[in-house]
Order: sequence, then C-alpha cells, then structure tokens
Amino acid sequence: MKIAMIHVDLPNESKGGVAFQAHYLANALVERGHEVTMFTFSPHYADCLYKVHQYPPQFRNIKFQPFLLAFHLSRTDFSGFDVIHSHGDNYLMWNIHPQVRTFHGSAKDEAAFAVNLKRRVLQSIFYYLEIAGGKVADFNVGVSEATRLRLPAITKIIPCGVDVERFKPALKSEHPTILFVGSLGGRKRGGLLAQIFCEQVLPQFPKAELWAVSDIPLSGEGIRNFGRVPLETLSDLFQKAWIFCLPSTYEGFGVPYIEAMASGTAVIASPNLGAKEVLDGGKYGLIVEDDQLGNSINQLIANPDLLNHYISQGLTRAKDFSWNRIVDQYEQIYASAMQSSAKSNQ
Repeated sequence: MKIAMIHVDLPNESKGGVAFQAHYLANALVERGHEVTMFTFSPHYADCLYKVHQYPPQFRNIKFQPFLLAFHLSRTDFSGFDVIHSHGDNYLMWNIHPQVRTFHGSAKDEAAFAVNLKRRVLQSIFYYLEIAGGKVADFNVGVSEATRLRLPAITKIIPCGVDVERFKPALKSEHPTILFVGSLGGRKRGGLLAQIFCEQVLPQFPKAELWAVSDIPLSGEGIRNFGRVPLETLSDLFQKAWIFCLPSTYEGFGVPYIEAMASGTAVIASPNLGAKEVLDGGKYGLIVEDDQLGNSINQLIANPDLLNHYISQGLTRAKDFSWNRIVDQYEQIYASAMQSSAKSNQ
C-alpha cells in the first residue's frame, strides 16, 4: 500500500525519540514491500529507505515548527495515498481519510513535569491540539496505557519498537559501567544521577564509571561524557554498559529502556508512568525512589546473579518490541482504516 507518514523532523536533524520511531517504522514498512513517503521539514539522508517530501525550511523556528507543519499539512493533497499516518500536528487535517494518529505520550504530562513556566504553558497548548488531532483522525493509537489515560480518543495500544538487530547483547566492559542517556536537568535529571554516582557508588567501587550521553556534560570523578553520538556509538555503549539508569520523572513510554534490555543491559528507573508499564512494575528492571538509586546500583554491581537475572528478564521483554511485531499491528490498523473509509464513501 501507499502510506503517507508524517513527522516534523527526522533523526538527521533531531535528538527527539519520536523522530527515530517514525523513521524506523517507515523503513520497516518499506522492507515489507509498502511504498512510504515521509512529510517533514528534514531532508532525505542515507538511512532513509522511504521517500521524503520536504516542506520549505525557510523562516522555520523550532518553537513554531508544529504550527507551521500543521499549516503545510492542511494544504497538501494526500489523495494519492491509501492511508495517512501522522505522529503529531494533524489537527488541521479535517476531511483527509483514512487517517491514523499515533500519540507518543501526552503533552498534559509533559506540562505537569515541566521545570519552567514557559515550557509548561507551551505543553498545555499542545495538549489541546492533541485532543483536536484525536478528533480529526479515524484511528488513534497510543504507545502506552499511560498515554491513553490522558487521551481517551485512543482505541489501540501499539508500543514503540526497537531494532533488535542493532541493539543486541555483546561483550561488557571490564569494569562496572552505568549508562545515562538524557539531559543534565529537566525531567531526565542527569545531574542527580551524577551526584549519586560520585557520593554513593564511586566510594564502594572506585573503578566504576558513569557514561553520559547528554546535551550538557555531567561533572564529577569517574564520569565520561560522550555528548551527542551517532546511532552506532549509542548502540555500542548500550551493549558494553552493565547498567542503564534513567532517573526521569516522566516518560510517556521510555524507548531507552527497551534499547537497554535488547542490548542485554540491566535497567534501573525512577517510578514514572512509562517505566512502570515497560518494566511491568519492576518485573523486568528495578524501579526505585531517589533515595534508593545509589543502593540499587551498588547491589547490581556487587551481585552478579542479581545483575544477570535482570539482564535475562530484559532480553525476554525486549522481544515484545521488535519491529516485526510492531509493523504487524500497524498493518492491521491501516487495513481497518482503509475498509472503514471505503464503507463511508459508498
């Protein structure tokens, strides 16, 4: 089938997880034999198996991208496609069918956990646009039950996917390593993890290292900062690390959790909505409060059997998120959307 995929940007211009999910899904659909065109502000690049329809990038401000993309989408002729699948900003696409919308979390929760007033106000506006987008689409998909709680228009849960061919087990580093992927501040709280590592982990395990893939370097002894890295380097870090720790206060899903599990790396998370769902309440990884983060890291390092238990559990869980399983579900949604649209046109 001919599929129009929509996301504001692509991984070559974005650090956001949704851009990667839209990109991976589009590539997986092409590998299944579908013809996919991505409608975006980003240019085509080498990793794209799909076609790219790039909207004019001039006068583009990142803060206004969603509004500008919505304007472009409302003026685009999608009549040559069998189905349209948007990953955001579809709220002006009235009478464009069949249309599927995927919600990768909720702006309402983003607003609730925002650390500054400006972001809180912007995310609150986006939440009402999400509600409008849900009314426009024929089928609404959420990546988690936590997302559906905020957006009742969601009728189907299809989780995010992970490339199990890229993120897979390999040899671990010789010394204890904890990997963090996220921002220094905000809801990801890299600064908190750095403090806990220096004050609680390093005194017990002097050879341990904290590896940080972060926008701003984390400071402290034993911390290695990698900055923003290409996908090949990121997957290598996931494979070599003993533990992946993300003390985030909010995740609509939490793709790094499944990337870590698929890589054979034990997961420690703060009790946010995404972590609770992806890790099944702690069955597939540790979910702990802030005052237990350091102790939990130390326990896994000191106890190889416990570490291997969570590695094994994570590898089992990661199979649920393979792209083959995700694409199977989306193909069913597309078929249903096309059938419903055909009936309404009769």
